Amino acid sequence: MQRERLTKSVVERIHPGPKDIVVWDQEVKGFGLKVTPKGRRVYFAFYRTLAGQQRKPAIGVHGKVTAENARQIAKKWIAGALVGQDISAERQEARTAPLVKDLAARYLEEYAKPHKKPSSYKSDKSNLEHHVLPLIGTKKVSELKRSDIEFVKTSVRAGKTAKRKKARYRGRCIVKGGPGVANRVVALLSKMMACAVDWDLRLDNPALRIKKYPERRKDRFLDMDEIRRLLIALRDSEQQRIETPDVVACFLLLLLTGLRRGEILNLTWDDVDFSRKNLILPDSKTGARTVPLNNQAFDILQKHHASKDGLFIVKSTAGQQSRPALGKPWERVRTRANIDKSATINALRHTFASWSVMGGLSLPQTGALLGHKSAQTTLRYADHLTQAVRGYSQQTANLIAAE
Repeated sequence: MQRERLTKSVVERIHPGPKDIVVWDQEVKGFGLKVTPKGRRVYFAFYRTLAGQQRKPAIGVHGKVTAENARQIAKKWIAGALVGQDISAERQEARTAPLVKDLAARYLEEYAKPHKKPSSYKSDKSNLEHHVLPLIGTKKVSELKRSDIEFVKTSVRAGKTAKRKKARYRGRCIVKGGPGVANRVVALLSKMMACAVDWDLRLDNPALRIKKYPERRKDRFLDMDEIRRLLIALRDSEQQRIETPDVVACFLLLLLTGLRRGEILNLTWDDVDFSRKNLILPDSKTGARTVPLNNQAFDILQKHHASKDGLFIVKSTAGQQSRPALGKPWERVRTRANIDKSATINALRHTFASWSVMGGLSLPQTGALLGHKSAQTTLRYADHLTQAVRGYSQQTANLIAAE
């Protein structure tokens, strides 16, 4: 066993042999040099763990690290082993540490799939595939910093991950960016990091308290004149066979019930209790619930039921078991009714909600009609409640002033 004080000159004069040559340092016990037959000179440290296991981690290749620097590192590692540190185990753990793409796969399988609605699972999967993984998918979960989350947020907002791609036969998928998408992605990352903490993959959540971008409120609703024009446009479109009875019935039900688009499109005739005038939603965004029908909505369903010839209440011309796409029909009807582009299909739900509040219902009552799980969600209509109360106050003041 060779022992010398390892210095630059000593290391460089060692000639390679047919086998590895090991030279131990005279000054630091456990510090050594290995010279391979190809002439590669590698510094290493030797120590035993508290459990008695032998370790021999490499420090570095001569030339990239000096003999003196390697000696100081060896002293630190060997001293650390006396108090339970194990650089070899730490290196192995770092090599096998899960990446963000590994966490994403586990999150989808173990959290999103069993705990979220299918639509939410699909949204999470899409945001991961199109935004998160291209930006930080190869980073280690344990090494993610707040700056990495901010990088994702700003990149998505700037549209750096936006693109168009083919989807199905002759279709396309448009991946959008912007502040709204960026906020959704940050919320997703926050939940993923919380799962990582629960699964002992890291100690903290770097996505907590990341400031979100302000978003334009999407609670546009139709005024009474717009509602009148919309009803005329729907009637004329059906009579002139521009739109199908199913599409017209769908828009009317959205306006008169405040249900979500997916809730209407997923309704089957088995979900209608005609005797009690109820809709039985087996699964909505907030779980199963019963929706009492007003007379107008019930009349539409009865009229539509007369031509029942499929599973779904609203069906597509493509087949009895398929639902229609509503984007282009809504654009045609909206244009015919002379309603501006800011009124999306979701404006029909907001119209029902807004006029419920302005008609005198409280926020909890309106939330019950809309199927809101949290009262916080209904607070967006608080402005309408204030407006309604102002009207009631004015009516009272008029009566008093008239005396």
